[in-house]
Amino acid sequence: MMAGVSVALGGAALALMPYLPGIPTKIALTTIGVALPSVIYVIGQAVVSELTPVAQRGALLAIGTAVSTSAGPLAPYVMGSVIETAVTPLDGFNTGFMICGVIMLAGGLIGMALIRPERDAMRWVSVTPAPAIGSA
Repeated sequence: MMAGVSVALGGAALALMPYLPGIPTKIALTTIGVALPSVIYVIGQAVVSELTPVAQRGALLAIGTAVSTSAGPLAPYVMGSVIETAVTPLDGFNTGFMICGVIMLAGGLIGMALIRPERDAMRWVSVTPAPAIGSA
């Protein structure tokens, strides 16, 4: 829940930032919008490691890292395209931040609705076969 809330609040801050007056307000909301979702990077690997069976742990950690770092090459292209198609660069930046914020807000809400580590851990325990008696 903490991760979903932090992403949703960060997204809301970025989505609202273009519409509020004052440079200090915009700087504060941008800082909040970028800093709050960083919780995901801190706890994400630990949650995956805790929930995933040992045999699949490495693959899921690699997949999670690949997905989470895909923004590195994609974000400049997407933001650049938004800025280039806008009437002015400022309008483009505002639209880009708003799009990013809405996507983060939606992702945070989806995460809060669907992610339940305790439930998932119990499901994995019930799926994992018990070792045979007398086997090492």
